Amino acid sequence: MEIIQSAEAFKVVGNKLKFHCVKGVVRHNDSVYFGKWKHRRRSPVDLSELYDVKRVETDDRGPRVQPSWTIVSEQSCYIKTPSLLDYAGAPDLERRILREVETCEILRSHPHPHIASYYGCLETRGRVSGLCFKNYVATLAGKVNPQHLNKYAFLLSGRPLVEDAMKAQLGGILSGIQHLHSLGLVHNDITPANIMLEEDGTWVIIDFDSCRHMGEVLRDTGTKRTHGWHDPGVTVSFEKNDLDAYFELRTWLFGSSVDEFMFQ
Repeated sequence: MEIIQSAEAFKVVGNKLKFHCVKGVVRHNDSVYFGKWKHRRRSPVDLSELYDVKRVETDDRGPRVQPSWTIVSEQSCYIKTPSLLDYAGAPDLERRILREVETCEILRSHPHPHIASYYGCLETRGRVSGLCFKNYVATLAGKVNPQHLNKYAFLLSGRPLVEDAMKAQLGGILSGIQHLHSLGLVHNDITPANIMLEEDGTWVIIDFDSCRHMGEVLRDTGTKRTHGWHDPGVTVSFEKNDLDAYFELRTWLFGSSVDEFMFQ
């Protein structure tokens, strides 16, 4: 058995995130399966060691294309498609893709220099098979934290790749957040991994699958947020979600003490 992809899953216990299981996609006898296992540090070697096992189907999982959506052919762009874990572990995948397309269509009609450029979606057999975005150089996380240090270790490392000139770009991210809010949208997952760099160094916000209208209940819509960059006790899409994450990002880049972090 081959493990193709895996990720740790957490659940909220007393307003804190605690490890729940490992979710993974595996190949066994030329078929692909999704399953879960309990051990964080010991990988399974046989399908019998997994539970909640099901075969992964990837064809025609996107929503039906709507007449108002922008359709593009494959071009020089970044094509976002669901991961195998998404195909396997998200029964509402079609609805999730539909939400992101609808959000991106709004942003395409109201562009901003610090929000990723969306070109349109790919169509296969009448369904969405990918979302096309402008290609960017690197994520902010990869640019300044190539060692993938956690928040605390990164701040204490001296952050040698963080430059004072980046403060202006940080202001651009705040402007992008405010633009989203002016459209009635909340990103809900502002992190260094969801900020990318243009060739000229401009920072842009990416990844809109957690973006929701103001006031929506996050748990009702299966909204994913990044551990350590949000308050797990907050269950509604509020502007404050993005602003708190922005201040966390500012501390991550320019803060003087780990005590300034809001989220564990």
